[in-house]
Amino acid sequence: MLLNNAWFGPTLKQWEDTKTLSRKTKYKAFFLIFITFSISVAIFDNKTELQLLLVGIAIILLIFIWRIKEHAG
Repeated sequence: MLLNNAWFGPTLKQWEDTKTLSRKTKYKAFFLIFITFSISVAIFDNKTELQLLLVGIAIILLIFIWRIKEHAG
């Protein structure tokens, strides 16, 4: 079960209990979104519409994560 996992467990437990994320978790998510969407945009080199769609989705994800409350402790 993921709640017992050493990497994911504490973050998932915190989310389950308080619906918050730590600042460190948010930064990790921002980094992973930026990297994965950058690679995806680079792969679709000559497809401008698809690149714009990917950038738009990435922006929406970043805004969503930014708006999640941060854990106080």
